[in-house]
Amino acid sequence: MNKKNILIVGGYGEVGGKIAKLLLRSYPNRIVIAGRNIEKAKLFCARCNHLATPIQMDVSKTVNPQQLEGVALVIMCLEQQDTAFTQLCLREGIMYIDITASYAFLKKLEDLHPIAEQHHSTIVYSVGMAPGLTNLMAMHAAQQLTTIDQLHISILLGAGDTHGTAAVLWILDQLNQPYHLNYQHKRQTITNFTNRRVVQFKGVGKRSLYQFNFSDQHTLTKHFSTSQIVTRMGFDVESLNRFVSFLQKSRLSYMLKLDKVQKLLASAIQKIKIGSDVCGIKVEAIGRDQFEERAVAITFLEHDESMVTAKIAATIATELLEHHHPAGAYHIEELFTIETIKKHFTFSSLIEEFS
Repeated sequence: MNKKNILIVGGYGEVGGKIAKLLLRSYPNRIVIAGRNIEKAKLFCARCNHLATPIQMDVSKTVNPQQLEGVALVIMCLEQQDTAFTQLCLREGIMYIDITASYAFLKKLEDLHPIAEQHHSTIVYSVGMAPGLTNLMAMHAAQQLTTIDQLHISILLGAGDTHGTAAVLWILDQLNQPYHLNYQHKRQTITNFTNRRVVQFKGVGKRSLYQFNFSDQHTLTKHFSTSQIVTRMGFDVESLNRFVSFLQKSRLSYMLKLDKVQKLLASAIQKIKIGSDVCGIKVEAIGRDQFEERAVAITFLEHDESMVTAKIAATIATELLEHHHPAGAYHIEELFTIETIKKHFTFSSLIEEFS
């Protein structure tokens, strides 16, 4: 059977819907919108002039392989607990993209490399703004230097942006999940939203950013094993940064362990718009160029973080569908570069600074 369809799991959600609309421009009548709620899937497809096909699918349960007939590529936009569905896709020879930000789950995907090779399939993960664009920017900045001592990845999120429920819940959940970083053979335990650093974003100004457990700082150690890599996050509203920092220091964040509190706060965050929809990344690479100390900074600034993630996912989907890539499981920077992203769409700001 000729496989040509693109199955988007969670395709009627905040990010999945935007990915679908972007891909429909090039692949009309080849997009399948999958999710547990068939009525939402049908409604989304109707809004797309029925150029996409709805299908009911619950990837947390056993999926019938027949539902994957004719599918060339799956784009996963939901958080998963295990890799059963991913492995099913691989056994069916289907290419796979995952936009999850969870490092714990990304490690599970890494382990699928032998299975992907065996079935001549390709998985690409760390696809989105962070991780994703952060990885590509870090690689690009590092390539300007001979050796890298430090990589600082700073992520700015708009408090007034329309973030998906899953993304908001993930951020809230992380506040009570300490994580570990290894540097110079020492294991450091980090509490999320601590270790403040003030970062200047052109067009926005200075903002307080705090260490946060994005996966890029873990996975990039593959390429820079002796470098200190730190990822920080903050919001465009400085008072919100200080408030979340206060919650963390006062230990009131422990209340967020309760599911009901998490969901109530997530709902409030999505309804109350106190900032803008700006989003940004600044990557600072510090090291040496030959024998001279040098620093390189790359800044990215856009609007609508979910659209940025959607554009990157749609770009990688197009690359997989239109060009041959090796079988196996790969983080985005292991197959692609910043040039891959830039040639498909234009960012409003991608500035390089050298000092």
